Amino acid sequence: MRRLPRIRLLLWHASAAIPVLGAAAAFYGPALARTGGVWPAPLDDVYIHFGFARAAALGHPFSWIPGNGYSSGGTSLVYPLVLAPGYLLGFRGAWLGLFAALLACAALLDLCRSLRQLLDPRGGPGAASSRWVAWAAPLFVVAVPLLDWSWFSGMELALLGAVMGRALVAVRRAELAPPTQRPAEQLRAGLLAALLVATRPEAVALAAPLAVAVAHAAGSLGAAASLARASLPTALLLVAQAAANRALTGEWSAAGAVRKLILSNPYPAPLEKAVEVIKNLAALRVQALESALGGPSYAFLLPLLGAIAALDRRARRVAVPLLIGAYGSLLLVALNATARYQNLRYAAPALAMLLVAAALGTEALARRGRLAAGVAAALALAALAAPSAWFARQIDHFARSSANIAGQQVEVARRLAARVPRPRRVLLGDAGAIPYLSGIPAIDGLGLGGYRGMPFARASVHGVPAVVELIERLDAAERPDVFALYPSWWGGLADVFGRRVDAVKIEDNVMCAADEKVIYEADWSALALPGERRDGAIDEVDIADLVDERAHGYAFPSPRGGWVVGAVLQDGSDGGGAPRFDAGRIIPEGREQSFAIGAVAASARGPAVLALRTDGGGPIAIGVAVERAADEARVEVPERPLDRWSEIRVPLRDVAPGDLVRIRALRGTFRSFHVWLLRP
Repeated sequence: MRRLPRIRLLLWHASAAIPVLGAAAAFYGPALARTGGVWPAPLDDVYIHFGFARAAALGHPFSWIPGNGYSSGGTSLVYPLVLAPGYLLGFRGAWLGLFAALLACAALLDLCRSLRQLLDPRGGPGAASSRWVAWAAPLFVVAVPLLDWSWFSGMELALLGAVMGRALVAVRRAELAPPTQRPAEQLRAGLLAALLVATRPEAVALAAPLAVAVAHAAGSLGAAASLARASLPTALLLVAQAAANRALTGEWSAAGAVRKLILSNPYPAPLEKAVEVIKNLAALRVQALESALGGPSYAFLLPLLGAIAALDRRARRVAVPLLIGAYGSLLLVALNATARYQNLRYAAPALAMLLVAAALGTEALARRGRLAAGVAAALALAALAAPSAWFARQIDHFARSSANIAGQQVEVARRLAARVPRPRRVLLGDAGAIPYLSGIPAIDGLGLGGYRGMPFARASVHGVPAVVELIERLDAAERPDVFALYPSWWGGLADVFGRRVDAVKIEDNVMCAADEKVIYEADWSALALPGERRDGAIDEVDIADLVDERAHGYAFPSPRGGWVVGAVLQDGSDGGGAPRFDAGRIIPEGREQSFAIGAVAASARGPAVLALRTDGGGPIAIGVAVERAADEARVEVPERPLDRWSEIRVPLRDVAPGDLVRIRALRGTFRSFHVWLLRP
């Protein structure tokens, strides 16, 4: 690639710094005024990254909090590792955000540099008429206010932009390199594509077509070997990550995918899930690809310029992957149940790819002569100017969001840190600032923080009582003694096991999940102690305890069945026992649940009694069958008192470890909470 003279290069860097640093000041200045001097973070997720960065700096990489163990809940594998040196350099507390801001500006300048290299790769016909496009490259980077909001948010997007730029340059170099150097350049492109995916998982939509582009330009090296060099690093990364997740958490997928993907929800029918995905796509198209780009009259300009690049012989090997990556990433994020929220931040990578493709299209058109250069300038000017009407609104939203996080999450952290005695452990829901700034260990009830391999992410999808079942597995001294929760998110936990002691309420809420976050003192007296067993039981299945369910191959009727419920009722047939919590599942009439008798029931094969815990309600009928038996026992269950747990006892003639037991709701809805296998 042709090098610019030194003086021109210095001037270019100076001119590139003006729009990048100007945009940064435009966002950070008003936000600092709103937060009262706390470094602005418009998303609490920023502090989640800071928590991972601090843990990495302290020698616990891929942990949210030291002592919690491996977590797959970070949306970026590499971003916390890049932030960790800032923590070691002394950027502590909220001031790690200043380091993140400096990193974002450096990353955006690096993206501008990569874009300049792509736009001015070599001389040739038309080079003079298109040279101005390289000088305009920084304007493409900061032209869309919705994207700028994410660039400067403290999240990983700016780093993603820098890695994307370098990956595109590597693909171009692999195309232009002589045969002797091409294998090394292809491998470099493959490694950068893998780094792209490690920075943001939906970037796989760009990494895959970039690998194909490298293979397409293989020339005499052969397409298969070239494709392997360009794609194997990404494939190995994904396999290694999935294997680590499986080994350390029991899930192949990352916790974020388990918690947030629409496909992970076991209750809706496939058609209902498809409708949610379509709603997300519609919102992303209208708000991110239309309104954010200047409205329907101008939104087509960026895709049009990108299409021009895709038709250009010189630009197509990077332009086509960019267009596929932009729309492919939108398809992927449409599977995310939160895609429409948090100022559409999940659409930001697609916007970045479209802008780079549009810059390439502008250069490709301008290269075709003076008239075409004039048309290119007019199209680019309109495309870049149209979104500018949103700058004031996005800057204001950034400032208000930062004030929300500082006023609520940061303040809750301050109050918890000041409590006497100091809390042992706090239960929260996907909140990063609270444990990071307070220094108090935490359990994330939504599971993104990870806790010793326990399936909190999966449990939170099934329902709040399933989360409580996992807390019941912890030793009493390990259970959280305070909560910091949104009451509306945690019905059945905060109101049942907590006593309200404090709250932080904000005005003008535009970012937090609710305007009030409440602090509770915990009371877990209704939970059983870990390892507690019923006398005479040779096996038991604690329904809605996902660990126990997995150990017994438990299956519930899904979709539209098996909903998790929980209750605290009096124990004992006479209601004289202590209140006891249990979670269970709703088995609709005509549907069934099943489980395998565990290996723990290793006594000799023979008769047994199945004891089923349920709650109060009207008369029902259930059918119980052991898979080896030819018949199903019908059990009529009379009306039961509402204030206590009730038990249904079913004699079984012949059971053994590994037998599959099926329990069907024959009449009415069966609410199944616990199963014990007893020897008579």
